[in-house]
Amino acid sequence: MSTATMTDPKTTVLPLLQASTWPAAAEALAKVNALPVPTIKTEAWKYTRVGKLFNAPYSAATGAVTITLSERLPLDVTRVVFVNGHFRADLSDDLKAQPHVVIDSLTKHLSHGPVRNHYGHITPVSERLFSAMNTAAPTDGLLLLVFKNTEVVKPIHVLRITTDGKQLIQPRDLFLVQEGGRAEVIEEQISLSGDASASLVNSVRECFVAEGAALFIHKLQRDAAAHISQESAQVDAKGHFSISTTTLEGSLVRNDLNVSLAGPEAHAELNGVYLLNGTTHCDNHTYIGHDVPDCTSDELYKGIIAGKGTGVFNGKVYVKQDAQRTRAYQSNANILQGDDARVFTKPELEIYADDVKCSHGCTIGRLDEKGLFYLRSRGVSENEARRMLSHAFMTDVLERIANEDWRSYLAALIDAKLETL
Repeated sequence: MSTATMTDPKTTVLPLLQASTWPAAAEALAKVNALPVPTIKTEAWKYTRVGKLFNAPYSAATGAVTITLSERLPLDVTRVVFVNGHFRADLSDDLKAQPHVVIDSLTKHLSHGPVRNHYGHITPVSERLFSAMNTAAPTDGLLLLVFKNTEVVKPIHVLRITTDGKQLIQPRDLFLVQEGGRAEVIEEQISLSGDASASLVNSVRECFVAEGAALFIHKLQRDAAAHISQESAQVDAKGHFSISTTTLEGSLVRNDLNVSLAGPEAHAELNGVYLLNGTTHCDNHTYIGHDVPDCTSDELYKGIIAGKGTGVFNGKVYVKQDAQRTRAYQSNANILQGDDARVFTKPELEIYADDVKCSHGCTIGRLDEKGLFYLRSRGVSENEARRMLSHAFMTDVLERIANEDWRSYLAALIDAKLETL
C-alpha cells in the first residue's frame, strides 16, 4: 500500500464500500478512491470543514436494534421507519393500503423497470465525493412510485432513526411521480441519544416529477449525527416541486439541493428554516436550473444563529439562453444572537436570457431593538419579547406550508427551539 493511500483520510470509510452490488457501485468506488476530501480551499466547501468526519473508522450501519418508537405525529399519515438507514417493516404501517402507489424498500426493486430507468440519472457518479460514496454502497432507501393520475391519500411520514455508535449510514431514495400524480412526504430525522452524534448520515435522493405532477417534501432535521445530503429533482412540463427544510439539530449539516426545471411551466419552491445554537453548523447549498422557457421558481431561507453556531447559505439560479420568460425569486435573511454566532451567505443569479424577471437578496442583522423596546414597554419580559420577534421573523416561511396540521406541529417545535437560543 502506497504512502498516499496510508495517509488518505478516506481509509476510514473505504472498508465499508467494497462489497456493494448496487447499480454503478464499482464506478462510484473508483471515483471515491480518486477524489480528495473537500477542504476550505474547495470553493463549494470553504465554510464547511468535513475533514473531521474522517478522523476515525466507522462501523457498518445496523438496523437490527430494539426500538421504542416515539408518539405518532398528530397527523393522519402513513409511517415508514428506517433504523440506521435500514428499512423496518415491523415498525412501519401497512404500505400496500392504496392501489397504484408503491412505498417500499428500494433494495427490493433494483431490477424493476422504473427503477432501472431512473436510478442514477440526475445524481450520477460525479466529482462530488459524498455522492460517490453513497452510490458505491447505499445502506437502503425508500422507493416511492406514484402511478399516472393518482393522488396519494395520506402524507407519507418517513421516520429515520439514528442510534448510538460511530456508524456510516447511507440512505438512497428514489421518488417517481408519474403524469398527473400527487404526493406529500414528511421526512423526520431523529436520534435516540447524544451518542449518535458520532455517526455520519450521507444521503442521496432523486426525485422525478412528470408532466402535470406535484411532489411536496417537508424535511425536519433534529438528529445529533452529522448529515450530508444531496437532493436532486427533475420537474417536467407543468410539474410542481416543493421542498421545505427545517434544521433544529445536527453536529454538522450540509444540504445540497439541485433542481432542474425541464419542461415549460414547471415550478419549484424551496423554503428553509435553520435555528442554530451551541456549535451546530448548517450549510444550505441550492441550485435551480431554468433550462426551458416559461418556468418559475421561488426560494426563501431564514435562519437564527446563536451561541457559537454557524449558518451558511449559497443559492444559485441559472437561466439558460433559451429560457425566456423565466420568473425567479430568491431571498435569504439571517438574525445573529451573540458575538460568536456567524453566518456566510451568497445568493447568485446567472442569466443568459433577456426576457426574464429575476431577483435575489440577503440580509444579516440583529433582532429589531425598537420592537424589543416596544414590547418591553408593554410589560413583556425580555425573553418572551425575543421569542415573539423571532417567531414573527419565521412566519412567512411557515405560511408557505399548505398542510395546516404539519405547519402547526412545526411551529410548536420551532417555538420550543427558540426557548433555548
